[in-house]
Amino acid sequence: MTLEHPEILLVVGLVGLYLYDSTILLLSNEGILNPVSGSRWAVLFGSERFQIRGKEPFMPNPLLPHRPLFRLSWPTEGLVVGPIQQWSPPTNIYYPLAPMIWGMAIALFCLIPLGLFSRLGILAVVAGIALFYASTLSALAWVWMKRSQYQCSNKRFVALAFESLTCPPFALNLIRHLSAEVYVPEDLLSASRRFLSEEDWSNALGRLISRVDNEIAWESEGTDRAFALNLHRRNLLEESKSCQALNF
Repeated sequence: MTLEHPEILLVVGLVGLYLYDSTILLLSNEGILNPVSGSRWAVLFGSERFQIRGKEPFMPNPLLPHRPLFRLSWPTEGLVVGPIQQWSPPTNIYYPLAPMIWGMAIALFCLIPLGLFSRLGILAVVAGIALFYASTLSALAWVWMKRSQYQCSNKRFVALAFESLTCPPFALNLIRHLSAEVYVPEDLLSASRRFLSEEDWSNALGRLISRVDNEIAWESEGTDRAFALNLHRRNLLEESKSCQALNF
């Protein structure tokens, strides 16, 4: 297959690199706040079944590279230091990049494979390469001009530009990389209460309680932290029951 069908390996490699770069490693007390549609939001978590370097791998929807992913943490003990600072997600600043991201996707996963597996041949491949670099350079130029809004330092921009230009599948995750690194002053619990619907928040509470249970299992009995964890679990459980009663 390697010698007879190198085109297949090339396409598989493009997809594999894209999925690899899409994966985010989250701590057990971290989650992803993700805009779904309109004013609806969802909170997503990494896998509890296995870990990589002590972190939970999270794979976003590979068909939606244009949607930002905001990374938030929350105290498993339920202790929030200082007043809660409400955060306003800067989703609008990512809209101009969406057409460029889709231009890259069409180039890599439509035009180039079309050229490899159809009679269009080199014409489609060249068109795909031209579209990809035109979209990528336009996106990078926009990020450079708006880097203060994206909270992107000069050093970070250079790293993103290098990755995007030297490894094309990585460029598709430009919005994800930028948004996941945005500083969020609000914790995941309070932000989710505000942004999620009652049904979605009720479902998220189950995942949060599961994570507190994991922390309790690893904590020695009788410690101050064990007491705080159990207290926090009871509070989340009561809130979960209240949400289920309202939804019913």
